[in-house]
Amino acid sequence: MEKIRLLLDKVEVLPLSPSLLPKLLPALSDVDTNFDEVVRVISMDQSLTAKLLQICNSAFFGQTEPVSTVAEAVNRVGYQSVYLLVATINGSNCFPCPSPKGIDTGKLWRHSITTAFNAKFVAESAGLDGNLLFTAGLLHDIGKMVMAQAQPQAMGNTLYLPTTAAATEREVMLFGFTHAEVGAALLEKWKLPAQLALGVRHHHDPAAAQGFAPIAACVSLGNQVTHSELHPKILESAECKASLELLKLDAGDIKLWQTRFRDSRELIESMSKLPL
Repeated sequence: MEKIRLLLDKVEVLPLSPSLLPKLLPALSDVDTNFDEVVRVISMDQSLTAKLLQICNSAFFGQTEPVSTVAEAVNRVGYQSVYLLVATINGSNCFPCPSPKGIDTGKLWRHSITTAFNAKFVAESAGLDGNLLFTAGLLHDIGKMVMAQAQPQAMGNTLYLPTTAAATEREVMLFGFTHAEVGAALLEKWKLPAQLALGVRHHHDPAAAQGFAPIAACVSLGNQVTHSELHPKILESAECKASLELLKLDAGDIKLWQTRFRDSRELIESMSKLPL
C-alpha cells in the first residue's frame, strides 16, 4: 500500500473523484422514499444538472416537452436511466481530458462504459445490484490511467488489451502491484463503498474477494464480455468459467448479455461519446 500511495502522490494528472456517487449509492435501496434526496444531491451540481438535462432533452429520449428540472428528468425518463446518466457524467471526470501523454483516454473510456453496462447485465442475471455493478464496471480499469503515466512506454498497448496472467506478472515486475490494486486504492481514497473497491481489486481473481466474490465476478464477466467483441476466445478462459461457476450462471446467460448489449448499443455508444 505504501508503494501505491507513493505512486498516487507522484502522478501528474490524478483522476478526479466521482464525488457524487458515494452520496447517491446509499439512496438506491429505496428510490421512492429517497426521491427528494436523490433530486437534491444531483441538483447541487450545476454543471452535472446542465449536462443531464441536455441529454434528457436530446433526440435519443424523444421528449415531446422539454425537461427543465432534475425532478422532471427522473419522472419522465425514469430513475434507472437518470442514475446511469449521472454515473456516466460524474464518472467521466476520472478520465482526464486532454489525455495525459501516451494515453488514449477516449479508448479507455469507451471500454469502461461498455464494461459498466455488461457488468450491470451480469449483476441482474445474478440477482445483484445493477447500479452498484454499473459503477464498479465504470471504474474497474482506472488504475491503468495512473500506471500508464508513470511508465507510458512500458504499458503501451496493454492498456487496451485483455489482461492475461503474463500481463499481470509484468505489472508486478514493473511496479510491485497491479492496475486492479491501484484502482482499489483510488476508490478507497475517494471513500467509495468497500464492496466497490474490493470488486475492482479482485476483478481478475474474484474468488480472492471472499465475501464480495460475486461482485468481483460480475465485474470480471462484464470486462470479458466487452473484450470478447474483438477477442472472442476470452469467453473460453479459465477466469470466465470460474466467474460463471461462482455466480451459478452459464453460456446461455452470456448470449443473453450479448443480446441486451446489441439492443442497448445506441444508448451505450451515445454515452461513450460524452465530453470528457
